This record gives sequence, C-alpha cells and structure tokens, in this order.
Amino acid sequence: LGSRVLLRGRQLTLSWRLLQGGAIKSAYRNTAACAFSAKATPPERLSSEELSSHLSEMSEWKMASDKEAICRTLIFEDFVEAWGFMNSVALCAEKANHHPEWFNVYNKVEITLNTHDCVPPGISKKDIKLAREIDILASKLKA
Repeated sequence: LGSRVLLRGRQLTLSWRLLQGGAIKSAYRNTAACAFSAKATPPERLSSEELSSHLSEMSEWKMASDKEAICRTLIFEDFVEAWGFMNSVALCAEKANHHPEWFNVYNKVEITLNTHDCVPPGISKKDIKLAREIDILASKLKA
C-alpha cells in the first residue's frame, strides 16, 4: 500500500509495510536522496577549534546549555509540516545510523545532536554532517 502526499509543494511518499508480529510501520520518504552512508569506525570527538569553526558556518545551531551537544529549534506552519520534516530527518538519521534527540509540540521541533559513541561522549563530524543535512531539509520547507 502507498499514497502520495503534497506538503507545501514538495512531494513525499507515504509507504506502509507490515513488520514481524503484524505491526504496521509508516515512514515518509523524501523524494531527494539523503547524503549519508553509515560507517562502522567509532567517530572522533571534535576539538574546540574544529567545533567553533563549524558552528561559525551554521548560524542556526548553538551549543546546548546542559551537555556537550549542538541544538536547533525550528518553527513550521503547522503540525503536519513539522511531522513531515521529522520523518525526512528520521530517514537520513537511520541511513547514517546517527539518531537525534528531539522534542515536538505542534509546529515546533527542537533537535539536539551529540555522539554517544565518542569517548567521552561529545560532538563529532557525524553531528555536523547530520546538522547540515537537517539545514538543507529545513531550507526546502523554509523553516
């Protein structure tokens, strides 16, 4: 089963599939390809200088106040647009095997990124790469 959804002029595909035990899972698949390929090598934590350099190029991202992480808040027109955006990010995150912490209320999405498998946990190139992909997805929706 499948259907097409038009979200602010951007085509998404809603696909349904049965999982083990008969549970149903849905996912929005962005028609544009995600820029990730997962790697098995443990990531290295960025130095303070590297992090500052990246953040200077990514004005929407800030350091989290409570831990070694970067965060961004996005505001959409409504819940459907916010949820569609989250689904697009989820597919990129799954492909990268790097999953955000996030919070959603109606049209607001808060995203926090850090790398748990760095020693000690912190911010790695995986976070920067996912943040840049999130920025691209958000710019397409003008969030």
